[in-house]
Amino acid sequence: MKLSAIAFRRAWQGLILLLVLAITAGSLLPTPSVTVAPGVDKLEHFLGYFALALLGSGIVARERLWIVMARCFAFGAVIELLQALLTSNRMADWTDIVANGLGVSAAWVVAGGDRAGWARHVEAWLARRSAS
Repeated sequence: MKLSAIAFRRAWQGLILLLVLAITAGSLLPTPSVTVAPGVDKLEHFLGYFALALLGSGIVARERLWIVMARCFAFGAVIELLQALLTSNRMADWTDIVANGLGVSAAWVVAGGDRAGWARHVEAWLARRSAS
């Protein structure tokens, strides 16, 4: 698949950047002292990194999918490290890294094989809908 086949690559990249910024802010900014149900934090980690990896998988060819997944996992690990180094109200947690990794792995399963680069199919579908 040619990457140039994705007409709105910059828009997709912008969405990915917004998600990276949201995850970064949500991970490093002070949190309100609200008690949440056990496991909700891990679910947030899973869903955030699932969404990030799935979005990233939409704009790459199958051959480069592993690179997107590795970058997403590394980003999660770096965020945990930054929590330990830069914040006083957050702490690094290896179970957060596991939840991040599970989210990335689930996205890899969903986007694996010929489904990588799915953004061009979405764009084609939207073009057909707007033409009719």
